[in-house]
Amino acid sequence: MNMDIKAHELLAAGWPEGRRFGELLRRARVLESTGVPRNEMLVQLEQEFPKEIPRIGLHASPRPLAEAIEAETPEEQANVANARARMNELLHVPVVKRGVIMPDACPAGAGRATIPVGGGIEVDNGILPGAHSADICCSMFATFFAANHPVGEMMDHLQKSTHFGPGGRARGDQWKSVVLEEPVWDNSFLTGLRSRAQDFLGTQGDGNHFAYIGRVQFSEMQRTALANAGQDNLAQWIERREGEFHVLVTHHGSRGLGADLYKRGQTAARKWCTENARDIPDAAVWLPGDTAEGSAYWDALQYISRWTRENHALIHQKFLDRLGQRALVQIGNEHNFVWKRDGVFYHGKGATPAWLDSEGRPQLGLIPLNMAREILLVIGTDNDSFLSFCPHGAGRNQSRTAMLAPYRDAQGKIDPGRVKQALDETTAGLDIRWFSGMPDLSESPLGYKDATKVKAQIARFNLAQVVGEIQPLGCIMAGQAAEQPWERARREKRAAHKAERRADYPE
Repeated sequence: MNMDIKAHELLAAGWPEGRRFGELLRRARVLESTGVPRNEMLVQLEQEFPKEIPRIGLHASPRPLAEAIEAETPEEQANVANARARMNELLHVPVVKRGVIMPDACPAGAGRATIPVGGGIEVDNGILPGAHSADICCSMFATFFAANHPVGEMMDHLQKSTHFGPGGRARGDQWKSVVLEEPVWDNSFLTGLRSRAQDFLGTQGDGNHFAYIGRVQFSEMQRTALANAGQDNLAQWIERREGEFHVLVTHHGSRGLGADLYKRGQTAARKWCTENARDIPDAAVWLPGDTAEGSAYWDALQYISRWTRENHALIHQKFLDRLGQRALVQIGNEHNFVWKRDGVFYHGKGATPAWLDSEGRPQLGLIPLNMAREILLVIGTDNDSFLSFCPHGAGRNQSRTAMLAPYRDAQGKIDPGRVKQALDETTAGLDIRWFSGMPDLSESPLGYKDATKVKAQIARFNLAQVVGEIQPLGCIMAGQAAEQPWERARREKRAAHKAERRADYPE
């Protein structure tokens, strides 16, 4: 008797390849070893492993979408229409129950069902890697301290404490932390990534990430609001300090470590949806939270949250040590992440949690507006009509490319004189620094929505209560590195090629 049924025989009998196939083959060999005739064995296998598995399809109509945003100008209206279109595509996905867009909403890409910045969704038993994005755990962290140093001195110490730009810290400049020693590296989603966790510790990256020093003066009314919300530690320090603090605020995510986890999660979710669902866009694939794989991904996300918070804290401690100060109060929040509340998964792509914390207190959140404006300290209102989120910042009405277009010359090069003039006008009186050397005008106040309008919409839709405003003194962002000779040569070659084409094909 043949006791070694082959995989190709099961494929020929009509079973598809997939994650069940190994189990199917093992079961077939067990049945065969009992002497069951081949035809009876195939019937038994069909009962235990149906060849056709019912696959989940998209909803015929989108689930509910709440909009905590007002659009006045044509530019704002077009931006909201684009964000709404992507959200409505996402709200066809079967595990998504409802969604919201915040006052800072703006499209994050043209791909089908790509969640916009300022978007949030409520999901039944599913984790969508695309809905937290590759910048997992992009977050805010603030340290209140009592320094009375000159702004320039504080900014000098800050610049020597942090690190911006691509890549991680050099081998001779890497930092240590107990977070690297956690026993998490046997998790399949984290295996092999410890060196990445080491490399990126003490770095902030680029884009809209920043290190900002400000000053805050709390009123008695604000102190009372914080005390009533159960935020006793901050309320007590406000009383002791007569309301005045300097504050370091940093904004960054989990760097290359989180990006690698995102890629692994996206691959696993795509595979699961290919086998169990149909017509699911890449941006909306998910892992069920109650599977072993979904549970492992959830655990990996929790580690990324701890790593990112530690990264913030280490940069802050380095700064405080240089300054000879200590932290009085520290607070922070994620805004690109997945949270679980009462067994339901809430996803935010640029959305700040504004619900009650584990102790039943309204959560504190930090909402930056732009480098020249205040950072808002808010208490969440737990407004379920908008999934209990509030915005994560000011957002954009234009892409970076579109915003920079008026500042380019005929060859497509940014005009440094016009950039300097624009920055001087929009950041007057502030110590603004670009870690990599050259300014990035797309990260200036000109690149963002009207901060005053965003603040007004937070109040208009009762998303959060502002209980403090950290006024800017200085800010460091990555900026851009000086153009290298080979980069200049390539740019000039492309410009010459475009000029030749225009000459050959005049309008």
